[in-house]
Amino acid sequence: MTLRTLGTLSVEGVTFRREKVLLLLAYLCLEGPQPRRRLAELFWPDATNPMNSLAQHLVHLRGLPGALAEDGQRVAAAMPCDAATLRDLVRRGRHEDAAALYAGPFMDALTIPLGADLEEWVFDTRDAVAQDARAALMTLGAQAAAHGQAPRAGELAARALTLDGAPPPDELDLPRLHHLLTLAGHPLAAQVERDARSLGLNLTAAPAPVSAPFAGRETELAALNTLTPGQTAWISGHAGMGKTALLEALARSGGWTVLAGRAEPPYATLTPLTAAPPTHPQAAHAALRDPHLRVAIDSWDAADPATQAALTHAAAARPGAVIVITSRHHPPFDVDLHLNLGPLTPGDLRAHPDLHARTDGHPVLVGHALRGQPLDLRLGARVRAYPDPVRDAFLLLALQDQPNLRATRAALNQDAATFARTLSYLTTEGLTSETGRVYAAATTREHLNQIHVHAALLHLRLARALPEDAAWPHYDRSRDLWEDADETRAAHAARHHAHTHLKRGYPGQAAALLDTLGHLPTLAVPHAWALIGVGRYQDALNRLNTLSAHDQQVSDALAARAVTLIRLGRTDEAVTLAEQISGSGPDAAHAASVRAHAARMREGWDAARRHAQIAADLWNLHGDDEAHLTELGMVARAQVGLGSEPQVAFAEVLRRSQDLPSVHGMILVNYAAALGDRGSTAQAEAELHRAVEHLTLAGDRQGLATVHGNLGVRCHLAGQLREAIEHYRRALALLSGSGHIRLLGVTLSNLSEIDGDLSGFEDALTLLEQAGQVELVQRIRHNAQMVSAP
Repeated sequence: MTLRTLGTLSVEGVTFRREKVLLLLAYLCLEGPQPRRRLAELFWPDATNPMNSLAQHLVHLRGLPGALAEDGQRVAAAMPCDAATLRDLVRRGRHEDAAALYAGPFMDALTIPLGADLEEWVFDTRDAVAQDARAALMTLGAQAAAHGQAPRAGELAARALTLDGAPPPDELDLPRLHHLLTLAGHPLAAQVERDARSLGLNLTAAPAPVSAPFAGRETELAALNTLTPGQTAWISGHAGMGKTALLEALARSGGWTVLAGRAEPPYATLTPLTAAPPTHPQAAHAALRDPHLRVAIDSWDAADPATQAALTHAAAARPGAVIVITSRHHPPFDVDLHLNLGPLTPGDLRAHPDLHARTDGHPVLVGHALRGQPLDLRLGARVRAYPDPVRDAFLLLALQDQPNLRATRAALNQDAATFARTLSYLTTEGLTSETGRVYAAATTREHLNQIHVHAALLHLRLARALPEDAAWPHYDRSRDLWEDADETRAAHAARHHAHTHLKRGYPGQAAALLDTLGHLPTLAVPHAWALIGVGRYQDALNRLNTLSAHDQQVSDALAARAVTLIRLGRTDEAVTLAEQISGSGPDAAHAASVRAHAARMREGWDAARRHAQIAADLWNLHGDDEAHLTELGMVARAQVGLGSEPQVAFAEVLRRSQDLPSVHGMILVNYAAALGDRGSTAQAEAELHRAVEHLTLAGDRQGLATVHGNLGVRCHLAGQLREAIEHYRRALALLSGSGHIRLLGVTLSNLSEIDGDLSGFEDALTLLEQAGQVELVQRIRHNAQMVSAP
């Protein structure tokens, strides 16, 4: 429940009309806990027994749940009140909420007679609440004007001027109201001008400031516009953080004089405030005594020393004017308000979708974007003017999303102290954050790439300095400048990068990367693993054949060749190689997996289970959870082959793999296959659809293609040809760009079989034959039956 006192007098949700009881409650809400005797004397000054009258009214208040809090001789309100809430909202800077809450004059609905002191309190409170509401409206109007929204500013100023229950605006409010109304061309501007003349104020309208793109800074604008006479504010921030733009917006909000800092002569900065240029401190101090003056100095760093001394004196003496000063540095004296500006936040730019992503909230770049100008317009010109070491430091940092400062320093060949000074300079210039991150680095990279040779040289310097696991993207962009010494390290970096792609489940990206380095023998094995990942088994075998006879017998090459051969259906050769691998490393795990797959293909389920368990244990030993659980899925499949029920065999591995959606999804595929072999067709299809959910969550496009291929085959065999076509086409879409020849060829051949497209069918089989899938092609030809969709 809430006590409503603005424009009405009631308790929300309750029918209660005792005016004096509610007035008592309002007094407690606004004035806080009170002694009982003080309340009795204020509310019933002429009563025979004021304490008894108070007691009777408190009885009624106790009937309102949650209205009172009593503590001996003191009484307090425990219910919220709209007037108290409004005043609190204004104090906390929530001007829009405060303005919306004002529904009319405080206690305007009172009809009972009041004592002199209580009546004075009601009138004073009515004025104070209305003035707070007017201040909120004027602040909102100033913000609208600062953002170039003149009509909105005029509308809010008109509401503030004509606010029901508010006293006439005083000499401090009239200039601000006049500015906002004039800015909007509002007819009430003339009335304000007449009211001002009656008070002896001259409100000759200054030319309206030119509207400029401006976003955010609502909190800062509100804080500056609520400064009172005699107060001083300081706005600090690195170059480009929007200090000048904020003062320009402040000028548009009305009532402010903005002065540019001037280095000479003495007091040159303050000259516009006086009839004659000040020549001594007393004259400068006099210029700042006017309580109606709201002056902003841009900037302290550019102002002459005499002006700086005068401003320092004013901050301490509080002569009357409101003073705002900008600087790149923190204030050298005590101020009433210090605003330290940084980049704009996504919340500041919520009215401009995608703007923060393009600019990182850098105010200069935001301004350029709002004006439709190139984002590097001013930054680029400044950077080109810097000394070479500073410029190169900036560009090297811009090439990195998360800068490695140690590598950047090494690439620049600077000592620690020099690099620290360089980084500090770039930060002060507003080009980088304190951590060295360049604002809107993507834009800088885009322009740098147009200078190909210089960009490549910077990438190469950075690649040489970065750790190998982070260096490849920069080696890749500097290939034209590699020297002989770079090739070995670049190969190591490429191996790291390809391994990262493989671990993330993107073998296509790993294969595409290593395809470009096919001449390097040191990358043959990782290249082969990437090719295996996308089903290019014959290409993988060919790549391994480029190794020397000695290197082909190394265990990692043997493991890759064995896996390639088992995928090509060359079971005996694969097992022969696997038997040559010993030890307990990852190569031994691959070898055990190859022997498990060979046994499965021969339906030797006991051997399949045993070798798959060995592979699972070895992967577990090396901490590879995904490979470990994948092999346990093979163990479960073998157990089904040995007679276990699928639900029992797969229960544990399905439970353990739930946190790895890609692995879980592929185990569900195998589970569905086992269910299908047992005749549980409906449940098998349901599990395949569950697999789709998990693989979609994992973003595993190859796994999803496998599932849709399986669903297509099920529909195909059941004569549901339209549904089969849909699944096959989804699989093809998912395989786009993957390079997975085997899956692609099988799907194309199945689709061509349904379409009755003999030419397309043969093309698909040729594709598979070229990839080394000879046995698969023979099986497809044996099972093929050309049909047409109805």
